[in-house]
Amino acid sequence: MSLHLVFNSAGYAACRQRKLSDDPIILLGDGVYCANRLDEDNIHVLEIDARVRGVSLEQCKASTINYDTFVALTALHSPIVSWAE
Repeated sequence: MSLHLVFNSAGYAACRQRKLSDDPIILLGDGVYCANRLDEDNIHVLEIDARVRGVSLEQCKASTINYDTFVALTALHSPIVSWAE
């Protein structure tokens, strides 16, 4: 199972077109701006990136993660695909 790292909204759009349905996604950097328009499961948001950008995650379907969880997810998945179109 692949892990998808999404760094912006264009990357999120491209990722959604190409990923498998059960592949997890992590929104980081400017990708956290996509957090409140999610319509799928298995998506994580790096909490510190959301906080720095002022993105509220209270109504968000995604789970919030910290750096420790981010590292754990990268250790569990291969390959890791980055999306920043």
